[in-house]
Amino acid sequence: MERYYSVDIVIKDRNLAYGKVNELLHAYAKYIKLRVGYPLESENMAVIFVIFKANNDILGGFTGKLGQIKNVKVKSIPLT
Repeated sequence: MERYYSVDIVIKDRNLAYGKVNELLHAYAKYIKLRVGYPLESENMAVIFVIFKANNDILGGFTGKLGQIKNVKVKSIPLT
């Protein structure tokens, strides 16, 4: 069953991790309904908020791959 989720992504080192995160966001683009990013350039960080619509298996694949990237923290919350 598809549901909506809020996925919060914190990138602690933009230089090392930003490209890998963007590749995954592109790969899962059909499930992303909203994406808002805030670069914190002076701290070499970024925060990305995503509204994601998919089933648990697809969400788990997405967040699991994000979580394996060094310097990236991810948290998902079901909205419905």
